Amino acid sequence: MPLPPQCHILSIDFQDLDVIWNVTLFYEATGFTVSRRRPPCGRPLDLLVILRGDPGETHREHRGDVHIYDYVKELQVDWRRCFPHARRIRLISLFRPASLAPGVHWVEGYLPVIPAFWQRSPFRKRLTRPLHIANFKPIGDDPFQRDLAELARRDLIQVHGRHWERLGLHTQGLSYLEANRLLARSWCCYGLMYPYQRGTTLSGRMWQAPLHGCLVISERGTNPLGLPGVREVETFGPDTLLSVRSIRECAQIRNAATSHWRQATERLAQQLELPPCGDPSAARLAACRRAMLAQHLQVVWNRRLQRAARWLAPPPISCWLRRRQRTLQGVGRILHGTARRTR
Repeated sequence: MPLPPQCHILSIDFQDLDVIWNVTLFYEATGFTVSRRRPPCGRPLDLLVILRGDPGETHREHRGDVHIYDYVKELQVDWRRCFPHARRIRLISLFRPASLAPGVHWVEGYLPVIPAFWQRSPFRKRLTRPLHIANFKPIGDDPFQRDLAELARRDLIQVHGRHWERLGLHTQGLSYLEANRLLARSWCCYGLMYPYQRGTTLSGRMWQAPLHGCLVISERGTNPLGLPGVREVETFGPDTLLSVRSIRECAQIRNAATSHWRQATERLAQQLELPPCGDPSAARLAACRRAMLAQHLQVVWNRRLQRAARWLAPPPISCWLRRRQRTLQGVGRILHGTARRTR
């Protein structure tokens, strides 16, 4: 019996775990054995999937297929230089690049999305305030990010993520499990992209939140494909807070997003000349959910360690106490010198 083809996922940091879980389930559903570790040297690699970063010359001898998902828009890479012996190189992006190296073929698409992995049941909504779940972005004085901070200061939205203390907000990062639980309970959330990504790619929340029936309020020009469950606005303000008024509307968003991403993922499999992509098996879904739970436990444990470190750290010394210590040290040196002269 022939062994299933081997697929290896390559990323510079494996930071976007939501993308990695979707990609893993997608290629497993199309018949591949997927790994994130480098396969044994004796076994030929059939497919290499590039998610983030420039692999350089680490896989120059690869002779199978290469699928490159250009969803971050951070780098311009000569892919034929990286894989001179590859059988086929396919670059997957929403829009055709301005230039393509010889032998690199463009495939119109985004990323595979597996709704069955993300959706929770039963379908309930409890939170009334909108959410914004993302780390603070170092993009200067961006008006949309400034608006989000102002809404959070007025207690009109909930902001979750790291480094928001730069704008005077006390927040913390969330695990993927915590973030999805919040989205499943919320009516709507705010999106925010880097300026160079607006209109050229999609944000992860544009598929993740609508699959939970949560409307995404995003910047103007960030939804060029007209995705279901995403509403563009000129500014983020109090007038956009009541964009969803019934749980029926949330259910409609959920159903439309589910249908859209199933069709888009099936179309992507066809364009990549892969077998039909059905729903992943229960065993594979369970394996990825265990990975999500492990990431959640790690985030929670790290938060507890940080709180314990802050609690055990010695209290900061006030300026008055520092001056007092310097004064006493000076007096001590004077007395010590006087004692030596009198001996």
